[in-house]
Amino acid sequence: MIKLENVSLDIFGSNRRILSCIDWEICSGESWILFGRNGSGKTKLLEIITGYIFPSEGSVRRFGYGHLESDIREIRKRIGYLSSVLREKFNREEKVIDTVLSGIYASVGLYREPSTDEIKRGLDLLREAGLADREDDIIGHLSDGEKQKVFMLRALINNPDILILDEPSVGLDICAREDFLESLKKLMNVMNVMNERKHSLIYVTHHVEEITPIFGKIFIIEDGKCFFNGSVDDAVSKNIFTSLFKRDIEIFKKGERLYSSLGM
Repeated sequence: MIKLENVSLDIFGSNRRILSCIDWEICSGESWILFGRNGSGKTKLLEIITGYIFPSEGSVRRFGYGHLESDIREIRKRIGYLSSVLREKFNREEKVIDTVLSGIYASVGLYREPSTDEIKRGLDLLREAGLADREDDIIGHLSDGEKQKVFMLRALINNPDILILDEPSVGLDICAREDFLESLKKLMNVMNVMNERKHSLIYVTHHVEEITPIFGKIFIIEDGKCFFNGSVDDAVSKNIFTSLFKRDIEIFKKGERLYSSLGM
């Protein structure tokens, strides 16, 4: 589905390399955590995957196509992308349903008249996310957790092959974060059943507590390089997080969830 080979990224006009020799393949139906500390290169890697920037070296194939073999605008229609940069572009006075439906046209704001079927699809998603009867509310009046749900629905409404969430829990309190993660699990299950296929997912975080059981694989990036690429279970059993943070990090399970504590 998405394949990066030997991808590197330099800052234009300087000798600084942000990403170096990244190899990563996301196959159909896989759910990945992209994990790394602040400034490790996570967001730039996503911008390369989504085609908003070009790598300085290496190749990127999306859905079987190289960068020059397809129209990147058409490719992006197959990718649902939620980022803080996108959220900030929206008018706080816009209605919830209009924000969700704008994802159909990949626009910031709704400038076309949606069809009856499209409106129904948006309302169905709002109901599944626990936002039934909130379609006419103003975005600016929602809590941060509710806003994140709305923008996630915007990313999902086009039935993308892959959903990419760039640190969606930033700024959320613990209850709002857990509510968002539960909504994500439910919506992915609903989308998979409705479309009779498994959608791929990349979830970006630097918090172990956000690695829920729906994620089987993890790509850890550090200083722009691949630090670990494999299963979540292997990352835990091999004490990868202790190596990453250079501190005694204990990862433990409570029920099905992972938690972390810092050793003294």
